[in-house]
Amino acid sequence: MPVVSGGTVTPSTITAGQLATQTVMLSGPAPAGGIWVWLYADVVYTSFVGSRVYVPPGHSSVSFPIRLAANVAQTQVRALHAQAPGQNLVPAGTVTVVPADPTVQGVKDLRFDRRVVIEGQTVTGTVELTAPAMAGGLNVDLWSNSAYGGVRVVVPPLVVVPEGATTVSFTVPVYGDGVPSEGNPGAYLGGTRDSTPVAAVPPAFAVGPSFVKVGRTVTGVVGIGPASNPDGTRVGLTVDLAGVSVPTTVEIPAGSPGAVFPITGAADLSPSAIGTLTATWNGQSATRSFVTG
Repeated sequence: MPVVSGGTVTPSTITAGQLATQTVMLSGPAPAGGIWVWLYADVVYTSFVGSRVYVPPGHSSVSFPIRLAANVAQTQVRALHAQAPGQNLVPAGTVTVVPADPTVQGVKDLRFDRRVVIEGQTVTGTVELTAPAMAGGLNVDLWSNSAYGGVRVVVPPLVVVPEGATTVSFTVPVYGDGVPSEGNPGAYLGGTRDSTPVAAVPPAFAVGPSFVKVGRTVTGVVGIGPASNPDGTRVGLTVDLAGVSVPTTVEIPAGSPGAVFPITGAADLSPSAIGTLTATWNGQSATRSFVTG
């Protein structure tokens, strides 16, 4: 049974986000039925060929596209490895990744078509570059960046801007944990980045978040669920803890299931204090306990 004997990457030096081609070579032709080769590296194989590649019968090599992490701020040398069944990992190519020159190419903007959605709904995001993508297209890393609460915008690990284009769009679901809050997805290429928050609300009248930062302003979120909202509506807000402030009302845009608002903790606010945020709308009240920190 043949085993992996080595590999190459062409080109051997790429700019962050650029496509390369890896070739894995066998010690002899693949037998009848072919052979699967497992791949190991800091490479987003799963978006292109999976974690393994198939070498057809009679072939002694296989070539396939690879894309490495685009969030590279300094030049990196990546060693790629592969193995055939019953074989230990062996070197299968080396590639040098150079950061994109931010004066030439970078992330200009990441935007979403909706600011607030009901948990489980989707949003469409768009990544925009500062210049058209190079030959072969340009991949941009994405990250959910869900720092607080349970809101997660389930972005893919990367998106590919087609050759000659400056934008690419993608549609993804947004999940939450029943507490109105937001996630802050980001797009990364070389040393450039951009992020845009997306909030999720449960399918009921509710308000959040469950935390307030001392000496800082965080984003509060109020939602009215699937209630009809063709003309926009207004929600009243109050808070019962001295040193924490919110606007008296927040406007929910027409057609939206919710809106965001600032909630500010004073610099002299005691850590670990507990308060209650109350929203009133259409004869209903929704409350949320929060802790400072």
